[in-house]
Amino acid sequence: MAFGKPRRRYVDEDQRILPLINVVFLLLIFFMVAGQLSKTDPISIDPPQSDSDTELSDRVTQVLIAADGHLVVDDADVTEPAIAAAVRAGIERLKRTEVHIKADGTVDAAEVIRIMQQVKDGGALTIKLLTTRRKNP
Repeated sequence: MAFGKPRRRYVDEDQRILPLINVVFLLLIFFMVAGQLSKTDPISIDPPQSDSDTELSDRVTQVLIAADGHLVVDDADVTEPAIAAAVRAGIERLKRTEVHIKADGTVDAAEVIRIMQQVKDGGALTIKLLTTRRKNP
């Protein structure tokens, strides 16, 4: 004679793993909704800080300026004379005349302005200089 709680009998043995499958699918849905994968920059850049709260679109042409002067337009390495042509190609491909420039905080302002002029020559009507959010102490 057995004492204690009687064991639950399953009609079908597959019913025993059904709660596990439910938990796995709930976790999968949770991580799909909660997690976001973001694209990393092809070169290391530490932009200056600001207090801006502007939301940015990721479907625009982006120009990256590294501290050593290395230039990237939409994940492709370019030289300074080829910036206008690369920006023009990005604008035609995305059908947006807005361009984001992400420069390292140590890059000389005169160099950034010179590159902004070339971006404008490439057909950009709106240019946004990207920064990182300032951390409050």
